[in-house]
Amino acid sequence: MHMKVAVCPHDSTKNKVNWLYFITYLSEKVGIDLTMEQCFDFDCYYKSFPHVDMTYSNPLDALKIHRERDFIPVAGNDNYDEVVIIANKEAEPKLEAIKGNKVLCVKNQFATYLGMHILKKMDVDYFLEYKDSWQSVLSGVSRGEAPYGFLYKDFWDQLSDLSRRAVVPIYESDEKLSSHLIMIAPELQQYRSLILEALGEMPKDEKGAKIMKELRINRWYPVDSLDNIEKLIQEV
Repeated sequence: MHMKVAVCPHDSTKNKVNWLYFITYLSEKVGIDLTMEQCFDFDCYYKSFPHVDMTYSNPLDALKIHRERDFIPVAGNDNYDEVVIIANKEAEPKLEAIKGNKVLCVKNQFATYLGMHILKKMDVDYFLEYKDSWQSVLSGVSRGEAPYGFLYKDFWDQLSDLSRRAVVPIYESDEKLSSHLIMIAPELQQYRSLILEALGEMPKDEKGAKIMKELRINRWYPVDSLDNIEKLIQEV
């Protein structure tokens, strides 16, 4: 059996070698010939959706391929997708002060929906301005284009101390609603249990544990539904 796997470019562009190791490891453990699609930008990644058999997708792209091809979720991991809310150095550094102010963010991103979700729970009104990247959000807030912004936590975590000092982090979420997800084509769901078993054994296996460390993942967990992602989008 041969299966084509597409990995989210946010991850594969930064860590290509270790994702190749992961795909090879999973292939050996499950007994399926898995090959990684060479897509290192989102245009290529989305064009692969009609013909791939498995993906490692951010939460919204997992929902996208579920809607387009009925892909089913297999597993997530403890490297959860979260948001960091930042402020300009001249702005009041607390969430309540966002009320009535402009917030920079990237459109149709899970971290943006999380930021909206958090402010909605606090009954804080605001208005959004969209940028084309998280770097543009960071730059815009630091330059005073807007007093506040939403950043993807993974982006924030990999910034240098110098870049971080340009703004003030005022909130880091710990919602644990979703991580990136392994998704599989519905016609191949008979392999789901085998994949889950292999993922569950990875931390106990010397080779598997080393690969997980390089991917910044400590554990995998089964995912049966995308309802929590759907609910988040609908609520905000």
